[in-house]
Amino acid sequence: MPPAHPAQPVSSGDPENPGGFQHIPALDGIRGLAILMVLFFHLFASNTETGSKLFDLLNQFRASCYLGVNLFFVLSGFLITGILLDTRTRPHFFKTFYARRALRIFPLYYGVLIVLFLLTRPLHLLWSGWPIYYLTYTANLALWNVGPLNLQPFNINHFWSLHVEEQFYLLWPFLVFRIKRLQTLINVSLVTCGVILIVRIVLVAMRPHLHNIYLPYSPTFSCADNLLFGCCLCALLRTSARQRVLALAPRVLAICTAILVVASLHYHGLIWETTFFVPTFGFTLAAILFASLIAMALRPGSNTQRLFATPTLGFFGKYSYGIYVFHYSIETMLNGPTRLFVTNHLHSKALGVLAGACVVMAATIPVAFVSYHLYESRFLNLKRYFSYSKKETSTPLQAT
Repeated sequence: MPPAHPAQPVSSGDPENPGGFQHIPALDGIRGLAILMVLFFHLFASNTETGSKLFDLLNQFRASCYLGVNLFFVLSGFLITGILLDTRTRPHFFKTFYARRALRIFPLYYGVLIVLFLLTRPLHLLWSGWPIYYLTYTANLALWNVGPLNLQPFNINHFWSLHVEEQFYLLWPFLVFRIKRLQTLINVSLVTCGVILIVRIVLVAMRPHLHNIYLPYSPTFSCADNLLFGCCLCALLRTSARQRVLALAPRVLAICTAILVVASLHYHGLIWETTFFVPTFGFTLAAILFASLIAMALRPGSNTQRLFATPTLGFFGKYSYGIYVFHYSIETMLNGPTRLFVTNHLHSKALGVLAGACVVMAATIPVAFVSYHLYESRFLNLKRYFSYSKKETSTPLQAT
C-alpha cells in the first residue's frame, strides 16, 4: 500500500483493523478511558445525598460517567469508518468486513449467551421472552415489549450498546460504499445527526405518556448520532479541512465541556431520565466533545496524545471488550456482599463502596485477560483468512 495522502488520518491498531495500518496508542487510551468511565458509573453507585459535599460532588460526577458508552460509540464510528474508507475499493469488501467484525464480536458475545442458556434450568434464570432479542442483537429495540429480565446472579442488561453498534454497521458499510464523495458522506452524517436530535426531543417531550423511559436513550434511532459524529470526524480528517479541524478541536471541546459542567451542576449530575436538556442537546454536545477529544489525540506531539498513550490506559483499552462484557455480572455477584462485609466490620459506608469496587475490578480484569488470550484470540487469529489485501504487512499509512 502506498503512503497515505496527507489528508488521510491514520488508523489505530484496533484488533478489527486490517494489517498495515499504523498503530496510534492514544486511541487505545481513549477506549481505556471509556471503559473506566463505565466501571466508575456501575461500581461506585451509592447514596446520592450523603451529607458530605465532597462525596455528593463525587457521586454527581459518577452519575455522569454513563457517557463512557457514548465515548465508545464515537470512537467506534471513527475507527470503523476509517477501515471502510480505506478498503471500499478492494475485492470482497463486504464479505471481508463482516467476517472480521463477526470474529471480533460474536465469539465472546454468543459464548456468554450459550453459558447462560445452559445454566437457565439449574439456576432458574428468568428470561421472560428476551432470548430471541439477545440472539438477534435487538434487545435495545424491544424494551417496551417484554417483561423484566432476571438472570441473578448474572447481569447482561448493558449488552444493549453492543446491539446498537451491530445494527448501525448493518447499514453504514453500504452507505460508505455507495457514497463516493467525502463531502456528501459528511453532509449525510450531519443531517442524520440533526434528525436523531429531533427524534430525541419529540420522545423526551412525550416521556410522560410513554411506557418506557429508555426510548430517548438506547434504541438505535435515538442514539446513533454518537456513532455518526465519529464517522463524520473520520471523513472530515480526510479532506482539506483536516488541519482546521485539528486546530479547532480544543476550543470545541472546551465549549462543550463548559456547557455540560454547568448542566451537571444544575441537575446534580448529567441525569437524563428526568431532565429535558441532557437527553436532547446534552447528548449531542457530549458526542461532539468526544469527537473533539479524538481529534486532539491525533495531533502529533500534543499533550492529549501523550496522556492517552500511557500504558495503563492502553491496557484497559486492549481488554475493554471483555471487561465490558463481564464486569456487570461480576459486580452483581460480588459488590453487594463486599460492601456489606466491610461496612459491618469497619463501620464505614465509604470504605464499603471503595472495597466493593476494588474487589469487582480485581476479579474482572483477570477474567477479561484470560478470556482474550485463551478464547477470543483463537478467533482473532482466523482473520488472516479474511485479509483486506494479499499481504497483511503492507506499507503502513504515514502519519501527517
